[in-house]
Amino acid sequence: MDGRSRVCGASATRTASRSTGDGEWAERGEVTLTEAARMLNLSSATVLRQLAAGIIPAEQYCKGAPWVIKRRDIEDSRLIECVRHSRRPSSPSSRQKTLDFQ
Repeated sequence: MDGRSRVCGASATRTASRSTGDGEWAERGEVTLTEAARMLNLSSATVLRQLAAGIIPAEQYCKGAPWVIKRRDIEDSRLIECVRHSRRPSSPSSRQKTLDFQ
């Protein structure tokens, strides 16, 4: 049974989270959205935006299913650098100032 058929059910998110334990994800070299966010030191919402924009490579077999994110992609230094430089201003307004805290 492939990943697509396993998660594309009526309640894909709940089914996948119950049937796919962290150990099974790890065996396949995958991480959860939450784990990817922790590894990249980002919020889950930011990771979701970057997944949607194609900055972070991942697959979602059907709408509502968990994202399939490969650990090797998250640990890739080129991706980490790209993620750090892809942050855009929180507002499209040119009058809004950006503060960088260090």
